[in-house]
Amino acid sequence: MLDANGKVRPYLFEAKKRGVIFDVGHGGGSFDFRQAFPAVHQGYLPDSISTDLHVTSMNAGMKDMTNVMSKFLNLDMSLVEVVRRSTINPAREIHHEELGHLSVGADADIALLSLEKGNFGFVDSLGGKLMGGQKLVCQMTVRDGEIVWDLNGLSKEDWRKNTVIRPIAGSQPPVKR
Repeated sequence: MLDANGKVRPYLFEAKKRGVIFDVGHGGGSFDFRQAFPAVHQGYLPDSISTDLHVTSMNAGMKDMTNVMSKFLNLDMSLVEVVRRSTINPAREIHHEELGHLSVGADADIALLSLEKGNFGFVDSLGGKLMGGQKLVCQMTVRDGEIVWDLNGLSKEDWRKNTVIRPIAGSQPPVKR
């Protein structure tokens, strides 16, 4: 996608203008920081961000959707653009406009993400590494209004709340040594 001078080839911008959709589709062999970084910095952004999820890709550089999204954050795309290109844009591209947003009448499909700050490493499909200062972590997933993933028990009540601790019948108190 880049010419000998590292510039995005003009035909790619022309194709976008004609309505050709460009999806990341990060899998085991289709994402290279040497291509992505110059493209993003020259204004050639993917229309959608997705994964090519399979055993090889999830155990290699791709990992999961939030990892792919985090790569684009660390390539200097805004959080708003990364989320848009991971939610509503793909839904429109596959002609399922009922997905990818939280509007009246839409299913309550929600990914609750936290933006962690720190020192993180990201790997592309060719083994190249990008160090970044932020990463998205999925804390909770809601599908059609039901919690289906809760990484840190955000939906649960602390076990100590309203709990009366009683000794177990016949047990002895701990021996101090």
